[in-house]
Amino acid sequence: MFASVAQAEVVSKTKTDSLREALNINRGDEKIATQLNLALEIIENQKEEAMRLAIASLSEARNAGNRTLEMRSYYVIGRVYQEETSLVLSQAYYDSALIISNEISNNWYKGEILYHIGANYRKKGDIIQALEYYSNALQPCRLSDNFMTMGSAYSSMGTIFRVNGAYDKAIEYIIKSKMNYEKAHSKDGKAWATYLLGRIHKDLGLPQKAREYFEEALKIYNELAALDGKRIGEALCHEQLGLLNLETGNFNEAINNIEYTLEIHSESGSKYGLSNAYKHMGNIEYSRGNYELSEQNLNKALLIKNEINDLYTQPDIYMCLGLGLIKRGDIDEGFNKIYHGLELAQTNNQTKLQLNIYSNLAETYLSLGDYEKSIFYQNKQIEAQKLILSGAASIKMEQLQAIYEIDEKNNQIEKLESQNEINYLSIRQQKTSQIIMLIGIILALLISAIIFQLYNKIRLKNRALKEVNATKDKLFSIIAHDLRGPIGASFGLSEILVEGIRKNNLSAVEKQATAIHQSLNDINNLLNNLLEWALSQLQRIKFNPRELNLLVVLHEVMDLLSFQAIKKNITLEINVKRTQQVFADEDMLKTIIRNLISNAIKFSNENKKVIISSDVKNKLIEISVKDYGVGMEPKLVDSLFSIETNTKKPGTSGERGTGLGLILVKEFVEKHGGDIKVKSEVGQGSVFSFTLGVK
Repeated sequence: MFASVAQAEVVSKTKTDSLREALNINRGDEKIATQLNLALEIIENQKEEAMRLAIASLSEARNAGNRTLEMRSYYVIGRVYQEETSLVLSQAYYDSALIISNEISNNWYKGEILYHIGANYRKKGDIIQALEYYSNALQPCRLSDNFMTMGSAYSSMGTIFRVNGAYDKAIEYIIKSKMNYEKAHSKDGKAWATYLLGRIHKDLGLPQKAREYFEEALKIYNELAALDGKRIGEALCHEQLGLLNLETGNFNEAINNIEYTLEIHSESGSKYGLSNAYKHMGNIEYSRGNYELSEQNLNKALLIKNEINDLYTQPDIYMCLGLGLIKRGDIDEGFNKIYHGLELAQTNNQTKLQLNIYSNLAETYLSLGDYEKSIFYQNKQIEAQKLILSGAASIKMEQLQAIYEIDEKNNQIEKLESQNEINYLSIRQQKTSQIIMLIGIILALLISAIIFQLYNKIRLKNRALKEVNATKDKLFSIIAHDLRGPIGASFGLSEILVEGIRKNNLSAVEKQATAIHQSLNDINNLLNNLLEWALSQLQRIKFNPRELNLLVVLHEVMDLLSFQAIKKNITLEINVKRTQQVFADEDMLKTIIRNLISNAIKFSNENKKVIISSDVKNKLIEISVKDYGVGMEPKLVDSLFSIETNTKKPGTSGERGTGLGLILVKEFVEKHGGDIKVKSEVGQGSVFSFTLGVK
């Protein structure tokens, strides 16, 4: 839970840090745009810096003559003042931004600005003007596909309809809001719209349907909280579910819900949220008959309400405190609390709260047998009810009339837009035949191009087949020549060996046995290389790279080549760290190293050395095999890795080879994503180097 909050802070910090880094890099218009994006990102918690960035952007945009950025600067300054509840200044900057948005026909920002102007009027309590601006924001939002702001406008209008009792319109607008949030792929918006539908159904006295909506919204808010750690949506849903459970007498569940909101508001530090949670907890405990516990929670709520100067919810708290004291037998103090709550409600002009307090006073005095005061407060209740009905009726009629006029205007705009869409489609239909003809011509050209491309592919495929056949012929030539030679030699030497054994000529036997061993070694190397090369061509060798210790692999290969090196008295020297790791296929790596070291021994004179070394460069390891042998001419170096042009050359002691070894080496190195290179000088020796990855 706390981890998710920390995660959200990290995500937010990362985005802010990225914008700050971009601010140091960007120049000109890009820098101004970045400043404005950063200001919007930090507007909630760092208002002073957001204002400084926005004012600097405004000055720079004016100097650059960029009207779009000037408009955005006015808009952001308006947003900062709106956050600070300086609504007059906010309105002035929004007006400037709106003028420019009309000049440059920027519907996206026009919709944003109109929506926020509507929010300003709503904060001031002028709901008719708020509705006007929300409604006016819809058209530019539609034209610019600004579904997010359109969803916000519909949800704000739907909430105003709900508060004014126009529940059919409220549901219609909240559903429109939800649809637009879904188009904008906003889970947060979808959850909010679902929550509002729950509030509407709760007002309509449909608790089961309200519960379904609150639980649906809560599920989405839970998913969002797991990603960004923001849990205010969860708190809102749990609060409403708690109140529903209180109404139905499900006190344990109600307590669980409100305790959850307490936990969330404690994490966020929201004093307003905490005070309401303690107030609800007090009401639940009162309903359960736990009057002392109720009093403790209500006093906590009252303490925070006084701290944040929230007077409007205090009458309710004082009333519940008073009723609890009366239930506990402290009648005088109980009535003092209730009367204090009544005075606050009268000061705040909260007629509905006064009505509720009068009702509770009448019932309480009746239960105490004081019929005179009970009748007195029943009469006060009737007076308050008449006042509410007469006053509210005239206000509501006026408001509803204005609301329905705005709604009608909005419906007319939608109809006009639909008609425009029909006209647009009609014009498009007239052009369709011309487009179809043009498409036909383009398709004909495309088909011609495809046929030509297929012809080229077939031609290239035929060329490739010819190359494969040439390679096959070369391979058969290698097998016929290089395999027949060593086998024939071994056969002849075996006859001499038999003759030497018969005559007990041990020196001749030793000499011929050594020659046979060399011949069989050549055959073995040839067969190994032929098999691996053939499998490689057929793509039957599986590539399974893993982390390997290079020194271990080198020692395993050198054990196989020790006889070849000892025979020529060649020293194999390794300059590789014990801990050096490589990321490679073990069998392929051994084949690469075996062929390179074997060649180095083959072309070295007796009593020389071969050095194997490694060096890490840019996350790659370069492995080198250096000999001090006969070396090669540049022309021969160029043909080493091609089977078509490969020229076989005997070793310094007459060792044979196929030329396939280096071809196989090159293929296996490239399979690892590496390169192989050769440096050679006649009479000075050669260095073969290849690269591999290091994990």
